[in-house]
Amino acid sequence: MDWEYVRISGLILVLMALGTALLWGLGFAVYLNRSGSRGWASTRRLLTTSLWVFAVALPVAFGIKEGATLWTLTRGHLGSAEGQYQTGLLYLGNDTFLRSNPTKAVAAFRQAANQGHAQAQFALAQACASGLGTAKNSAEALRWARAAAQAGQPLAMVLAGELLQASSPAEAEALFRRAAPLLRAQGESGDAGACFALGHLHRSGLGVAQDPEEALYWMLLGRRLGIGPLHEFMVQEQEKSLTPEQQTRAHARAEAWIRSKTKT
Repeated sequence: MDWEYVRISGLILVLMALGTALLWGLGFAVYLNRSGSRGWASTRRLLTTSLWVFAVALPVAFGIKEGATLWTLTRGHLGSAEGQYQTGLLYLGNDTFLRSNPTKAVAAFRQAANQGHAQAQFALAQACASGLGTAKNSAEALRWARAAAQAGQPLAMVLAGELLQASSPAEAEALFRRAAPLLRAQGESGDAGACFALGHLHRSGLGVAQDPEEALYWMLLGRRLGIGPLHEFMVQEQEKSLTPEQQTRAHARAEAWIRSKTKT
C-alpha cells in the first residue's frame, strides 16, 4: 500500500468534507437566525447537523474522487492479480495523486505476472525489454513475452518475435504469423495498439506480405483511435514514404472504416 498517497488523498477528502459541512453550517445558521432560534439549543442543533453532514460528505467524497484508486491499491495489497496489474498501471499514469513510479509499477506487474496474469506478463516483458523501471534484460523480457504469448496476447507475440529475430528467425516468423489475424480482429474492434502493431508488421513484412499502403491504413486507424506522440511520428514517416495516390487510398479506407463504426 502507498501510505504517502493514502495520507495525501485522505487529507484532501477530509478538507472537502469539512468544506461541505461548513457551507451547510453557514446556511443553517442563517436559517436559525431568521427563524428566531437562539441560545444553546440552537447552537447544539447547528453543531449536530453539521457533524452529520460531515459524516455523510466524507464517504461520498471518497467514493466519487478516490474510491476506485484506493480500491485498486487495496486489492493489489491483498494479493489480487488483477488488482496488482491495475496498481502497476496506476504507477505509470499521472491522473491521480499517486506519484508516477516505474519501479513500483514493475514490482506490481511482477507480482501479477507470477500469478499467471497475461496482461501483466506482457507489461513486465515490455519493461524488461526497454529498461523502464528495471534493469534492461532481453532474456527475461523474452521469457515473459513468451508466457503472455502462450496465453493468447498478440502484442506479446510480436514482442517475442522481435526479440527472437536474430537468434531464431523461424520461430519469430511463426509468432508474427500467429499474431497477425489476432491483431486484425482486435484492430477492427477498435484497439489502437493492435492497429498500430499490425501496421508495423505490414510495414516490415513480418508474418504478412510487406505492403506500405496497408501499413499506413492500419496506422491511420490507430491514430484515429488514439496513439501517443512517438507513434504519431512514425505514422508521419510512413506517410512520407508513399506516393500521393497510395496516401489518398489509405486515408479513404481509414475514413470509410471510421464512418462505418460511427453509424453503428
